[in-house]
Amino acid sequence: MKNLKKMKRVLVVNPFGIGDALFTMVLVEAIRSRYPECFIGFLCNERTVELVRMDASIDRTFVFNRDRFRKLWNKHPFLFYWKLKALLRVIRESNFDTLFDLSLGREYSFFGWWVGIRKRIGLDYRGRGLFLTHKLKIAGYENKPVADYQLELLRLAGETRPEAVPRPDFRVPEEVKAALEIRLRKNGIGPEERILAIAPGGGRSWGANAKYKQWDAACFAQVSKKLGKTHPHRVCLVGDRSEEGLLRQTQELLGVKSEVFAGEPLSRVSALLKRSWILLCNDGGLLHLANALGVKTASIFGPVDEKVYGPYYKDKPHAVLTTRVPCRPCYKKFYFPPCPHHRRCLEEISVETVLAAIKEIA
Repeated sequence: MKNLKKMKRVLVVNPFGIGDALFTMVLVEAIRSRYPECFIGFLCNERTVELVRMDASIDRTFVFNRDRFRKLWNKHPFLFYWKLKALLRVIRESNFDTLFDLSLGREYSFFGWWVGIRKRIGLDYRGRGLFLTHKLKIAGYENKPVADYQLELLRLAGETRPEAVPRPDFRVPEEVKAALEIRLRKNGIGPEERILAIAPGGGRSWGANAKYKQWDAACFAQVSKKLGKTHPHRVCLVGDRSEEGLLRQTQELLGVKSEVFAGEPLSRVSALLKRSWILLCNDGGLLHLANALGVKTASIFGPVDEKVYGPYYKDKPHAVLTTRVPCRPCYKKFYFPPCPHHRRCLEEISVETVLAAIKEIA
């Protein structure tokens, strides 16, 4: 096999959400740390583009808006082909010689073949790697971190994976940091005050099943109240725009003045997390963003396996809260079965357990 040293221009594809994009940035940093002169492009969706553009290791970002392309196909097939052709033309002009496809599908490797990317490396899930030249067959992610599966692709490129991978070098604009401080001061939060960021949701990816990975809002509020007796802090609630109702509910349960960040730009969320003492959250994209930013986290895992989807970087203190019930983790191979136990895996995680874990890492 050709060595990665021969790869001068690499395109990495991950069209999924925040957490998935952050897992793939581990692979990006591995490539960048070994070959600093390599030109790296990243194809993502519209939800993660701001995050991807903050990573200094990524030279160019391409956006594939799946929903917009789907609507174009349904209403104006000609316009669909015209827009797709324009995107592929730009990618072709970038002269990538290697594609790392983390989409688990066949479309992007086909597009890679179409635009002339000769080496196409990726995960072959359910035989969808037809257009990959080098593939790693998987049935799902199990027993080890998602990022480790993706790092294994380096072996297919003729390269060994590094022993340690640096964090993404996120560049949050100074003007965003300054605007955040102004907003915090207007809400009575001074520059020296400790902020506990709370994310009581878990992102939009689980849709109607989101409640099965969300610890009760009342429990988040109780932890904050009890923690405040020994570790005074101010609270900022953060989550997706679709979770604003949950954030407002948690705000009311807190019973004290707090600030809500719902559906905010990821640069602003990143600035907030960097400003925070600890992020208390459920399993979700914000956990992985805080972890990548080097922020302490206390995360609650219900149906999802923390060994696979838990915080990847271990150099900062993290508390991962689970409970030992025989049915968890039940989310496996990208499938969540109906829950017959009324969220037992979450209900049996006590406020006192979470409180003690936070105090340990504080």
